[in-house]
Amino acid sequence: MNNIAAIDSFQPQEKDKFFFDTNIWMYLYCPMGGHNRSIIKKYDAFLKKVIQARSSIYISSLVLSEFFNAYTRLEFNILKGKEPTKYHDFKKDFRGTSDYKKLVLDIKTTVESYILKLAKRLDDNFSSIDLDDLFEDIEKSDFNDNYCLILVAGENIKVVTNDYDFVSTKKIKVPILTANDKLLKGT
Repeated sequence: MNNIAAIDSFQPQEKDKFFFDTNIWMYLYCPMGGHNRSIIKKYDAFLKKVIQARSSIYISSLVLSEFFNAYTRLEFNILKGKEPTKYHDFKKDFRGTSDYKKLVLDIKTTVESYILKLAKRLDDNFSSIDLDDLFEDIEKSDFNDNYCLILVAGENIKVVTNDYDFVSTKKIKVPILTANDKLLKGT
């Protein structure tokens, strides 16, 4: 049974539960990302359907950490591209600066005012996670993606992602919704 479905053909119901991957939060709430507008529109439209259906959305501390790190690294890389001599090293030249502090405040506001208004916090139960499952197919997947799949497995939560790495984990069969054609084809 194929556990991957197209996001634009899925109709959320009130009983549905969704786990939005980091890339979805980045598409929705990181305006400087330069993401493909047509992809963003698909996930934005899906979010609106989820809200209208009163479905539940979940987020973990890991996804929030990835969101924060991706957002700050993206801003650093933009600044580095504009002023490579000033912004050479992320930790030495960016963290602690007024630009970084302003960015962190903006990210915190986004998390509090948008993301956590939509998503419920999901505890990770790390003590009960099987390490063998985490490392399953790791040469073809991503550790954090495996972690997220294990986290939602058995909770009747569907993963919403645009990340192709999710196709690689064979053992964990969580329903996945995506606009990624490559992920839909499983190639």
